[in-house]
Amino acid sequence: MLSREEATAILLEERLSLTAYVITIVRSFHLAEDIYQDICVKSLLREELFEARPQLMKWARVACRNRAIDVIRSRDGRYEGISEEALDALLAVWAEEDEGENRETRDALALCLGELTSNNRRILQLRYFEGRSGIDVAQLLGRKPATVYQALARIHSLLERCIQMRMELASGRTS
Repeated sequence: MLSREEATAILLEERLSLTAYVITIVRSFHLAEDIYQDICVKSLLREELFEARPQLMKWARVACRNRAIDVIRSRDGRYEGISEEALDALLAVWAEEDEGENRETRDALALCLGELTSNNRRILQLRYFEGRSGIDVAQLLGRKPATVYQALARIHSLLERCIQMRMELASGRTS
């Protein structure tokens, strides 16, 4: 059985994965963060303890999905996002990828994102977490669209190199 402290630590480790999943449903970084926090609190208030990490993560993903859909329905009156079948498929894929190289890649990505400048993180947040177009990002930041697209290409390249370097270091290889 996982203690409440262990379950909390696991949920904190999986923050990026869980919020990314919720973002696919609600299309809002801030709303996804709120839902993630709600689920963390809900896990602490549960009377039953989780047996192991896989059970906790399956519960967390289902709880996040259900909460996200409930929030959208209460706000918009209905949910017209990703189909239930697609959400179930995402759950299945994430469950299979909990361990191994994909986890290492996600961890490397999280560290690399933390190394970006605040300006670059803002561009990524607007473009991918909030689902805005490159043109919308340019307008919000008072820049030309070409400048934003060049910045995105540069950021992608920086992240790719950073992730590759971290993965090589993690596996003991050096280039």
